[in-house]
Amino acid sequence: MSIDLRQCEKACEDCIRCYAKKHKLVSGDKFGIRCEGIPKEFIPQHILAQVKHDPELSLAMLDPVRWAAKFLDWHCLDPDGSIWKRKALEGSLKDMPKYVEEKAKEGKSIFHRPYQATMMRCSSNRKVFRCGRQIGKSECLCVAILFAIYTHEEFIVEVIAPYQAQIDLIFMRLLSLIKGSSTYQNSVKRNVKAPNYTIELHNGSAVKGFTAASRSGGNAGASRGQHANMLVFDEADYLNQADIDAALAVIINHPDATVWMSSTPTGKRQSFYDSSQDKMFREFHYPSTVNPNWSEDLENFFRSRLSSIGYKHEILADFGEQEEGVYQVRYVEAAWSDHTYAGSKWTPGWVYNIGVDWNDVAIGTTFYVIGWNPGDTRFYLVDKQLIQREGWNQIAACQKVVELNRLWHPRWIYVDHGFGHMQVEVLHQMGREAIMDKARGALHSDARLAKIVKPFEFGGSIEVRDPFTKQMVKKPAKPFMVESSVRLFENSAIKFPRTDEVLTKALLGYKIKRVNQSGTPVYEQGDAQAGDHFLDAMNLALVAFVLEESEFGKPKYDPYIAYTTTRVENIAKEINATSRVAELPQMNQSSRVSGMEERSTGLPAANTNINVRNNKIWSWPGWSADLPPPKSPRSTQQGGRMFSRPSRPKRSNF
Repeated sequence: MSIDLRQCEKACEDCIRCYAKKHKLVSGDKFGIRCEGIPKEFIPQHILAQVKHDPELSLAMLDPVRWAAKFLDWHCLDPDGSIWKRKALEGSLKDMPKYVEEKAKEGKSIFHRPYQATMMRCSSNRKVFRCGRQIGKSECLCVAILFAIYTHEEFIVEVIAPYQAQIDLIFMRLLSLIKGSSTYQNSVKRNVKAPNYTIELHNGSAVKGFTAASRSGGNAGASRGQHANMLVFDEADYLNQADIDAALAVIINHPDATVWMSSTPTGKRQSFYDSSQDKMFREFHYPSTVNPNWSEDLENFFRSRLSSIGYKHEILADFGEQEEGVYQVRYVEAAWSDHTYAGSKWTPGWVYNIGVDWNDVAIGTTFYVIGWNPGDTRFYLVDKQLIQREGWNQIAACQKVVELNRLWHPRWIYVDHGFGHMQVEVLHQMGREAIMDKARGALHSDARLAKIVKPFEFGGSIEVRDPFTKQMVKKPAKPFMVESSVRLFENSAIKFPRTDEVLTKALLGYKIKRVNQSGTPVYEQGDAQAGDHFLDAMNLALVAFVLEESEFGKPKYDPYIAYTTTRVENIAKEINATSRVAELPQMNQSSRVSGMEERSTGLPAANTNINVRNNKIWSWPGWSADLPPPKSPRSTQQGGRMFSRPSRPKRSNF
């Protein structure tokens, strides 16, 4: 639909410019929002001049801002403060706090909020209101709903919110605006609260309210079977994906129906975020700072009371990060890659591991294959499988493990112990049978199953090696697995296909539900549609690398010899040592001892007495050439002891 910007408000020009920048449009790309723009004149002056009765009424039927001002005495445009002053003199602002009156003396009107006029006047039938707290987005929704049902006959509006308290507030405000209007206060035909909030007018139009019952898994079930011309989601970012999917079905019979979503962002990358990024939706982004009541004191207060992430969400209305989220958005997006599962193949030199999350028939068993590329030292997700077959689901899952083992030749296969204890035994048995089979033998890929398949119990604990103390310590199994995965994402060490939207949603929806008394976090998946089964399979493959290939699971020993400083000066002389001790250069014992005494200062045990009569370790010439030490007469008299010690002291020696 072509729009003549010369006939539209400046807001339309700003909208198109921001839209092109946001979606990175190039020459030839289309403007995806269906709208007619905001006209400078809803009715041209030459036509308006021919209206005999009430020209303002004609404009009000087309302009929701004029309609609200005329019939509801509701205003969002007051540049000179005249409306504010009039209402202050009338005494209709008696409930306003004193600081609002002080602002009025400064010439600032609480009614001048031009962004609300833009939000309501926009002719797009797909809108997303991403707004900070207390900027009046719910007011816009209420006024727009009343404008729709009073200017149309048999027009149905459905309001969906996550909790009943929000539905109560919206319908209380709707009734308050209706009762405050001298024109419409007797227009309500029916007003009920059960089974659902409903306000029905005499013209056949109605507005209905439904709660999504997100916490109880209701999935907006109450809205099923309904139909609507306008669908309004309040606090949409607190709704589950299933809630919105179920509710959107009500507009199937009305393809041109209006869909509005309003919320303060929480950081989740779910339906509200997807809609804000959709080319078909017009997004309105307004932080709390646009509120006329915003001040420097409020700025300082909220910055001091809210966390940095909370301030971004609640005040700046930025998606930012999910505060309780485990995987941060920027690291997940940095892990996106252009490679695909279909285009990945086994590569010599890479190290592969497989993670398996066993589940019942309804969910299925999930598999992830991860390969480590020694070239760039990164982990790549190269294969993803789902076995979901009724009846013989677990047997089919074991066969899939065999197939993946033959295809990718993994070093380790980590499986979920909780639901797959029997399957682990089956796989081990398959490996032993392959070893006994003459046609396959111990070198066959199937034979490796007896060794490389390991169960991992999420609810238990594991022993890992402290990389500093080299001691074994116990860790809660699942938090260790998850944190190991998080660190790899933060180090940009993981790459997975950008097209794997299920994994992306699972990562971004994963959050900490609570922390128990022992300090162990309890995780939950916020996105019910994505689930955490693929995520568990991925983490199982990653923790196999950590426990089997890193110093956390396998100790590393230094094969090199370190020399003490007392021998550094003699190493050069002993490099040319021959195979016989007699041919090695000898040094005077007294000078050697004195030199050792001089150089021993500052060394451990430097204050101990050096007994020159005893043969000490590394004290004979040629020790670095792996030659035997010379035997002293005293040592031979003591049963062939290599290192002698003084005899028991006698009283005559004192």
